[in-house]
Amino acid sequence: ATVPLPLPARRPFCAMDHSAEGACEPMRAEWQLPLPRLPEAMLRPLGGACCGPPPCAAEHTPCSDSARCEGTPTDSTRSGDSFREIRVCRFCLDSEDFDMDSVCSGCVEDAANDFVQPCPCRGSLKYVHLSCLVQHFEAQGSWHNFRCPTCKQPYEGRALRELAQISRARVLQLHGPTSPHMAHSLCYLAQAHAQLGDARKSKELLEEGLAVSEGHFGEGHVATTAALAELASAHGKMGDVQKQRELLERCLQIKEQHFGLDHINTAVTLNNLATAHSELGNVEEERAMLERSLEIKEKHYGKGHVATTAALVNLAGVYSGLGDISRGLQLLEVSLDIEERHFGVGHVETAITLNNLALAHGEGGDIPKMQELLLRSLRIKEGHFGAEHQELCLTLANLGLACAAAGELVGARDYCERAVRVCCGPESAWSRRRGVVLLRAASVYFALGDDTLAADVADRSLAALERAVGRRACDHVLGLESARMARIWASVRRPEVAQRLQEFRAAAAASHQWAADMQVCSV
Repeated sequence: ATVPLPLPARRPFCAMDHSAEGACEPMRAEWQLPLPRLPEAMLRPLGGACCGPPPCAAEHTPCSDSARCEGTPTDSTRSGDSFREIRVCRFCLDSEDFDMDSVCSGCVEDAANDFVQPCPCRGSLKYVHLSCLVQHFEAQGSWHNFRCPTCKQPYEGRALRELAQISRARVLQLHGPTSPHMAHSLCYLAQAHAQLGDARKSKELLEEGLAVSEGHFGEGHVATTAALAELASAHGKMGDVQKQRELLERCLQIKEQHFGLDHINTAVTLNNLATAHSELGNVEEERAMLERSLEIKEKHYGKGHVATTAALVNLAGVYSGLGDISRGLQLLEVSLDIEERHFGVGHVETAITLNNLALAHGEGGDIPKMQELLLRSLRIKEGHFGAEHQELCLTLANLGLACAAAGELVGARDYCERAVRVCCGPESAWSRRRGVVLLRAASVYFALGDDTLAADVADRSLAALERAVGRRACDHVLGLESARMARIWASVRRPEVAQRLQEFRAAAAASHQWAADMQVCSV
C-alpha cells in the first residue's frame, strides 16, 4: 500500500486573483487559529476521539499529497494502448474488474458508483466503497471524526456528505436538536454540500447551525464566530457580497472584543473581509484590511516567516490592481524567497507565487520573464497534480496569453485550448476560476483574429461568472480582469485587443442593468 508523505499544511485558495490564480492568483485563504473550545465535557466526542474543531472553526484546505510518481500505475490495466484504472476498496479489497459477459450492466454501474476517493491517500489506499466507509464510521461511533486514519486529512465530497448525514441523525438521537454537537454536525454537512456545488443548501445548514450556537451560547459569543465566517463565505459564493461583508464585520467585532484589536486570531477575519471589499470594489478598504493583517502576522510570527506569505501575495494583488506594478513585484519576490527557503525550490507551495510574479512581470512589459516563470509554475503543478487537473487551468490560460503577446500563435492557441478543456470538464464546478480562464482565453482568440470563437468563449465566461459570483460581483471581476489584460496587451502594442475586451465589458454591464431594470418593473 502506498501511503502519502506528510506535507506542511497547505493554504487553500480563497478568491482574489481576483480569480483563482489571477493577475494575481486567488487571495490565499489561510489556516485560522483554533477558537477557544467548548468545555471538555460538552465537546467530548460521542463514543470516540474527536478530530478537532468542526470545519467552520478552521478554514479548510484542499488535501494534497506527495508528488506523483512516473511510470506505470500499479492499480491500472492495459486496454489497447491506454491504461484503465482499476479501483480497489481499501477495506474489503473488492475491485471493479468485472467479467462484462457474466455481470449485468446495472450491477457494474451500481458498484462503480459506490467507489469514492475521499482523501489524498494514493495507490491501493486511494479508493473505498462508500458503503464500507459508512460501516467503518458507524463502528467507530465517533460522530465528529471525519478524518482519514492514514493521511489524517478530512474526508471530502460525497463521502463527507454521507458521514455527516449519519452524524446529524445520531447526534439528534443522543443530544437533541439544540445541542452544540448538532451545530458541529450541521457545519460538516454544510461543508460537504459546498464542496459538491450546492451553495444554497450549504447556506441553509449553516444558518441552522448558527441558530443552534447562538441559542446555546448567546448572540455575540466568541464560539459563534466560526459559524458566522462560514456563513459569510456561503453568501459570497451565492453572489450576496454585501451580506458576506456584514457577517464578517460581526465576526471581526466579536473577535476584537474578546481577543483584542491586534490579536493573531483576528488576522484571518481581516483577510476574508478584505476579500469581500475586493468583490465590492472597495480597493482602499481592501488594502487597509490586508496591511493590518500583515502587520499582525509579522508582529506575531516575525518578518520573513512563512505564515506571512499569504498576506504578502494578497497585498501584491491590490497594488497591481491599483497600477503600482513595482510595489506588487517587490512583495511577490519577498514572498517567493520566503517560500523557497521554507519549502524548497520547486515545491508546489511556490507555484501560486510564481504564477502571480509572472503576471506582474507581464503587466510591466517583460513578456519573456512572464513566460519563464509560468513554465516553472506549470512544471511544478503538473508534477504534483497531474497533466489534467483543475489547478493547472489558470496557469495554462496565462501561458496562452504570454505566448500570444510574444507572437507565438501556435503555442497560444494550444495552451488556451488545453486550459478551456481542463476548466470545463464534466467534473468541474461553476466557479470564478472558470470564468476568468475563459475570459483570458477569449482575449487570446481576439488577438489571433478568431472573433467568432472569441465572442463565444467570452459569452461562456460571462455566464460562468454570473452563476458563480452574481451580477454585481461579475461586473467587478470583469473590470479588474480587463484592466490587467489591457496592461499586458498595451505593453506589446496591441491596444485593439484591450479595446475589444472593454467593448465586451460594456455590453455585459448594459445587459446587467437591463436585467436589473426589468426586475424592478416586475416588482
